[in-house]
Parts: sequence; C-alpha cells; structure tokens
Amino acid sequence: MRLLIKNGSVVTPDGVLEQDILCEDGRIAALLERGHNAQADETVDVSGKLVFPGFIDPHVHSRDPGMTEKEDFAHSTLGALVGGVTTILEMPNAIPPVDSVEVLRQRKEQHEGVAWVDFGLWGIAIGDSNIDELGPMFEAGAAAIKIFWGYALRKDTKQLVYNLGDEPPENLILPPDNGAVLRVFEAVAAAGGLLAAHCEDRDILAASQEDLGHPIETYEDLLAARPAVAEATSIAVGAQFAKATGCRFHVVHMASAAGADVVREAQDLGLPVTAETCPQYLSLTDSDYERVGPMMKVYPPIRSAEDRDALWEAVNDGTIVSIGSDHAPHTVKEKSQGLATQPAGGVGCETFGPVMLDRMFAGDTTPERFADVMSTSTAKLYGLYPRKGAILPGSDADLTIVDPGATWTVRNEELVAKQPTSAWNGFELTGMPTMVILRGEVAMKDRKPVGEHRGRFVPARHNAG
Repeated sequence: MRLLIKNGSVVTPDGVLEQDILCEDGRIAALLERGHNAQADETVDVSGKLVFPGFIDPHVHSRDPGMTEKEDFAHSTLGALVGGVTTILEMPNAIPPVDSVEVLRQRKEQHEGVAWVDFGLWGIAIGDSNIDELGPMFEAGAAAIKIFWGYALRKDTKQLVYNLGDEPPENLILPPDNGAVLRVFEAVAAAGGLLAAHCEDRDILAASQEDLGHPIETYEDLLAARPAVAEATSIAVGAQFAKATGCRFHVVHMASAAGADVVREAQDLGLPVTAETCPQYLSLTDSDYERVGPMMKVYPPIRSAEDRDALWEAVNDGTIVSIGSDHAPHTVKEKSQGLATQPAGGVGCETFGPVMLDRMFAGDTTPERFADVMSTSTAKLYGLYPRKGAILPGSDADLTIVDPGATWTVRNEELVAKQPTSAWNGFELTGMPTMVILRGEVAMKDRKPVGEHRGRFVPARHNAG
C-alpha cells in the first residue's frame, strides 16, 4: 500500500517544508520535492493545509477496566482519533492498576482489541510493595512509571483516594513517605526509565484546607485550599531526588508559574527534570469559572492569567517539553454536583488537538514549537522516537492534517465520550484536524472514523543506565 500526501505544508520542529510525503507499508518512505513523478495506490491532496507529525496524547485515564461507567478504552481512543491524535499513553490507575508485568501484558491484550489509535502503557509505583516490578515493566515496554505522590489507595482495589477522610484507615494503603519515594527514584534510575508524579504536597494541602476553615464553596476557596506552593514544593523535592539518584523525573499536568520556575531552575542546574502541562491550563483561567462552572474542576486547579501566561512562556522556551490532555472522565451526574463534592477531572481527548490548535492560531506559539510539544519531544521523552513523533523516512506514517480555516463549536451532545462533559462546551475553536493518517492509512476524515479500529500497542524503548 503506497499513499501519497501532496501539496501540504509539512510542519516539523525544525521548520515548515513544502514537500510531499510518500508512505509505504505503514511507514514514511520518502519526503519528495514538488514536481516528482512518484506513483501511489492512493493520493490525498491537502492543498492549503498543515501536515503535522501525528499528535501524541501522553496523559489519558480511560477508566478501563473497573470504572467503565465513566469511560472505556474504545470511547477514549475514538475521541482521540476524531480530535487528531494518532497515539495515546494510557495511565495506570484503572482497577486493577498496572502494577506488574503481568497486568501490563493483560492490559495490552485487552486494549488492542478495541483501540482506534496506537497506544502505550504507563505503570504505577506503589511505594515499596511493587518496587521489584518497576524494572521488569520497563523491559516489557512501559512508557513511564507514575507515582501518585501524596495519595492513598484502597487496599481492596488499589483505587486512588483523594480525601483520606472518605475511607476508614484500616481500608487504606497510606501514601508512601519520602524515604519510600526516594527508593522508587533509585529503582527507576537503575532501569533507565522515566518517573512522573502528580505534584501537590499533601501536608500543605491539608494545612490549607484547615486554614480555610469551611468546606469549599467558591472557586476562590478551591484555589485557597490547593495553593501553588503545594505544587512547587513537591517539584522541588522531586528535583532533589533526581539529583541524588540520576533518575529522570517528569512533572505531569503542571499548572502554576511557581511550578514552572522550579522546573526551569532545576534544568538550569543540569538536572534531569522535565514537565508537561495541559490545554486547560493554557486556555482557561480562574475568571472562566463564571462561564464554565464546576465542570472546570481539575487537580491541580486552573489558576490565574499570570499562571497561564507563565506556562506559555515555559512551553515556548522549552521548559515544558510535552502537553497532555489529562482526559479523566466522570459521569454526567458526578460532574453535575457542586464544586465541593464533584470529583476532579473531565473529558479531554477529543478537544486536546482542537483547543491547542486554536491557541496556536491565536499566536500563543509557533507551528514549529507546536509540532515539537504535541508530538516530537513527547515521543522522545517516552521512548517512542523516531518510530513516533517524526516525519522521517522509516518512521511510522502517522500524520495529522489541519485546516487553518476550519472552525468547530464544542457541544457536549456531539462528543464521542461515554460521559460527554467538556469544560469547553460552547467554545468556538479555530483550526481543526480534518484528517488523520495512522500507519499509512486514512483513519479519520472530517471528525468521522474511516474503516475499523486498528490501534496497536507501541512498546517504549528507554536507554538503560
């Protein structure tokens, strides 16, 4: 099968190329100067459109298995596809969590049966209890290990418990102390892998809630109960652990200027610290709460315009190397509750590409930088490059075709998600993914899947040592 993508502007981190792309047997065969005479079984003319390396969403919670009333892998990967994504990385905290090689392999087989896009798998670190499984999970292709720093787990299901008061202590696996976390850093460093963390210091959160003196009633209360210093403190501790062990440490869903400052300082010292942020932190601020309402509740919370602008600065200067959706759905009923009681998280796969493109076309970043953080540097971070994240001969022929003039108004009732609850409901976005090429075949056109699901597991390949 030979597919020719012609007359588009090919966007790479190094520049925009006016070249055609020849795909053969699922890989990129060649980049061709205009006027060539290459023959193909199928030719797609994308005049006037931008051709990006396929978007990679590295931060997806599909709730599958164990919480499929909220979402499942078929819905999340279809949402990713129609939003322009070619690869996702699935977070490990389903039921049971991916805490061993055995579960990782089971999850791979389960998800390959329904996946609409290619996917990788995260593993989870649970303190000392599964520390011997971390190295073997990397050997089996895990993209990264995540530690939910500061969160307890239920003993029976190992499900995250966001508020310790919600469960009797005898039912809980308490959060690992810093000594146990340091041992996790050492184990991941020995495996040559990547360790990521949800960074909010639990002691600061507890003290801040106590200082608030009453249940959360307003968005200002939420910000007071989860201050930016909680994020910055955990990042600073993680940076010191990275310095002590040599472990590559990645901060997921970074939400604050304070956090970005700590990451930048660590990088300036040569420490192996990287960071991700999300569309919600780059497109919304606390002032949007009046419009969006409790649907905007995520952890860490969306903060001020100053924080948003600082995160964009971090994206553009390379402090932030990756962007992920943090797709974390709950039921419509749960997300319809008030701010104090509803769970944090929401639908994000399907809007990931369109929201970020809207901000790119608004001038918040360049197409070249966009290609890097949405694909290339993400693939490098997680051990997927150059198979993924590149428009190079030999790379998988994963491409996202974008129409700069297309617009889309987000409407919950039109979303693919099993529980359609978007913070961007009613927002009109400019610049849309209108076609996805997955391993050399058209997989999506005009927000509709083409053909059957054909996603595959993509093992990560990190350099040991």
